[in-house]
Amino acid sequence: SDRPIASDLISLGKCDLIISLEPMEALRYLPYLNKEGWLVTNETPFVNIPNYPHIDTIMEEINKLPCKIRLNVDDVAEKTGNARVANMVLLGATIPFLGINYEKIQEGIREIFGRKGEAVVEINLKALVAGKEIAERILQT
Repeated sequence: SDRPIASDLISLGKCDLIISLEPMEALRYLPYLNKEGWLVTNETPFVNIPNYPHIDTIMEEINKLPCKIRLNVDDVAEKTGNARVANMVLLGATIPFLGINYEKIQEGIREIFGRKGEAVVEINLKALVAGKEIAERILQT
């Protein structure tokens, strides 16, 4: 090939977008982010090890990034009516960076969750919208 061969492994400094449900995991993968890359992360830690760093230390590093969306997906999910939709809040916050038609994402959610009933579909769509709106507000500032 006369062009670089793509791989499923991302090289250091080559990642365009990191999506993280946990801030320490975001921090762990920051070396892969390119200079113009975006981090979209939950601010709420999942403290599951005894030597988990203080959240302020983690956020101090994350705040050094010029391109970041930080949000408390757990809090937003609870406010939408179900803490279990935190992943949809985070997905919504990534929409400005995905290059995927928003309506297609909504259709996918309807298809995936449709068999669980309209209430499940609607709570997931509500969480998606909440995350998307937060990201759009952050991007406008």
